[in-house]
Amino acid sequence: MNDVGHRPSVRAGGVIAALALALAACGEDATQPTGPAEPQAVTALATASNIWITRRAPPLPAVRPAIAMVPNAAGQSLVYVMSGNQDSRVQVYNVASNTWTLRAYLPVRMNSSNGAGVIGGKIYVSGGRISSIRTHAQLNVYDPATNKWTRKHDMPAPTWGGVTGVINDRLYVLAGCTDGPCYFFRYDPATDHWTTLPNSFQQHELGVGGVIGGKFYVVGGRPFVDPRILEVYDPATNAWTKKAPLAMGLEGAAGAVLQNRLFVVGGRETESPDTVVATTHVYDPATNRWITKAPLPAPASAISATKVLVNGQPRLEVVGGSASHWEYIP
Repeated sequence: MNDVGHRPSVRAGGVIAALALALAACGEDATQPTGPAEPQAVTALATASNIWITRRAPPLPAVRPAIAMVPNAAGQSLVYVMSGNQDSRVQVYNVASNTWTLRAYLPVRMNSSNGAGVIGGKIYVSGGRISSIRTHAQLNVYDPATNKWTRKHDMPAPTWGGVTGVINDRLYVLAGCTDGPCYFFRYDPATDHWTTLPNSFQQHELGVGGVIGGKFYVVGGRPFVDPRILEVYDPATNAWTKKAPLAMGLEGAAGAVLQNRLFVVGGRETESPDTVVATTHVYDPATNRWITKAPLPAPASAISATKVLVNGQPRLEVVGGSASHWEYIP
């Protein structure tokens, strides 16, 4: 089912496209803020919906990065992008000023980590690949206030390519498992302790997910059984259930929760790995149905997403792949 009721007018779309091109042209200067948008463009953005706009690309490559949003003291959304590229720096994007800065070096390469979760204003990142054949079990915590990393208790096993969620200030990590058994862990920062939980029905390596209503939703990944399966973990019952499947199998997509719905953006078709898509699939737990929204400006995979706020309004930030950076206005 396509949801097309909120597409912008042709006139507004033209203004937004022009603004997107202007912002993209600024991408070579990664530390200087862009100038103010034209009044007409600002008006169009304020009234438009169900559109993607192009934002300034990150200064360093970020392939399937761990990504998280932590607001600064002024309440502006700052997007922290962490990926084991050749520079291995934390890249920070200020949504309000459309600017990037570089911060601390990563303590370990985080290629294809299990993603990131924010607890108490700090960013928790677990697992990842040090090389094509080496996986690590580290849990590292980044404090934006001090620009420092702290290593916490290692995971019970090396993991990579998983999905992370936060429920009641605890970290939930459903790990990818090509190189061995599948794992589902919970980490409690108060005790620095990991607990092993019941695993999902199927593997979700390079899948996506998010927390809605205190439950952990996970979908996609490499096709070990059926990558279309959407699974939901409920901490109250300590059990998984299956929900309406996604229309296609995807890996390397971006996933995040926006307006109490799970967004699954882009990725590679698992049945045809050479096919990269630009689709935007949205799952609504209230109806147990998937709908489609406006597609990305271009096909993309190895990307990540997080919710941000612009003037108090929620948007979706997508970063990664081949230096892509887009913002979705719902």
